[in-house]
Amino acid sequence: MADFEEVSVKLRSGLEVKIRAWQGHDGAQPLVIVAPNSSAADWDEFVSFLPSSHAPILANVSSSLELLMLIWEIGEPVLVLVQGQPAVDIASGFIAKAPAAASGIIICDGEISPDQADEMHDILILVLRGRQGKTLSHPAAVKMHELLKNSTLIEPENCGDFPAKDNPNAAASAINMFLAGASGSFDEGSEADPIDPKA
Repeated sequence: MADFEEVSVKLRSGLEVKIRAWQGHDGAQPLVIVAPNSSAADWDEFVSFLPSSHAPILANVSSSLELLMLIWEIGEPVLVLVQGQPAVDIASGFIAKAPAAASGIIICDGEISPDQADEMHDILILVLRGRQGKTLSHPAAVKMHELLKNSTLIEPENCGDFPAKDNPNAAASAINMFLAGASGSFDEGSEADPIDPKA
């Protein structure tokens, strides 16, 4: 398991946000994880499969404004991973306010509405849906992928609604493919087999 450090970051608003930070190499790009009701233990194994080019941070933020202020404190665009619908709502609000603050977004177990999709600009997006997930169906994930410009849809096997916890290696492999620039695409209305990054 990877070691992490728990710290409080004081935002310009005076609010303190607790984060758990895992080590990346010097110059690693921050990967901010927004996942209300999860703990560092839920992410620990998953983080160990990520490349050292990204430094994961589990951020305890409750609004898009708090996320934006945290990124201002970090001082550079970040990759944002969101797990669950409350986190997806936080991230979509954040992207609508300051799209240049994120280099990309990874959406797990949540749905972007057509109105929200219009506000997502041209940001790179990975829709990561566990093949065995029940919260977001395959057709809904395909529809969301089609609505989002510059998106990739990957559905690893042996994953449910929390891919990073259900199958950390497969979820990290999917993200590593995304980070490396690999893309999976579906033709309009396709019911094709999803991409399995372990295949």
